[in-house]
Order: sequence, then C-alpha cells, then structure tokens
Amino acid sequence: MRATQMLANAAKKGPKKVPVPVEMYPLFAAIGVAVASGCFFTYRHFAHDQQLRLWKNPDLSVLDNVLNESEKSEK
Repeated sequence: MRATQMLANAAKKGPKKVPVPVEMYPLFAAIGVAVASGCFFTYRHFAHDQQLRLWKNPDLSVLDNVLNESEKSEK
C-alpha cells in the first residue's frame, strides 16, 4: 500500500518548479555588480563633468566670451 501512495504522489500533475542551478549564483552576482557599477559611473559622469552641458547654463557657455573677443578685435 505504501508503494502505491508514493507512486500516486509522484504522478500528481502540477506546476513544476525549475530550480536555479547553484552554479548560476556567481554569474548573477557578477552581472549585478557590472550593472550597478555601470549605473554609478554613468551617473557620476553626467553629474560631475564640467564640460558636459545637459542644461542651458549660462555660466558654462563660452559663446559670450568668443563674441566679446571678436568685437574687440574688430574695433
């Protein structure tokens, strides 16, 4: 009787869980570190680069200096 219960339990149909192999954990960790560092360095580049203009900032514009120099050289 015990054997039939074990066979019946094995034959039950239901959602099969596919376990993630243990060998994949280091790969997940490495990809997580790579994505996190990529996000960090991209943010740092956009936030702290002095020559990159993302917004209209008149303090970073050298156009006024160039125009003023050209006016002075014409006079």
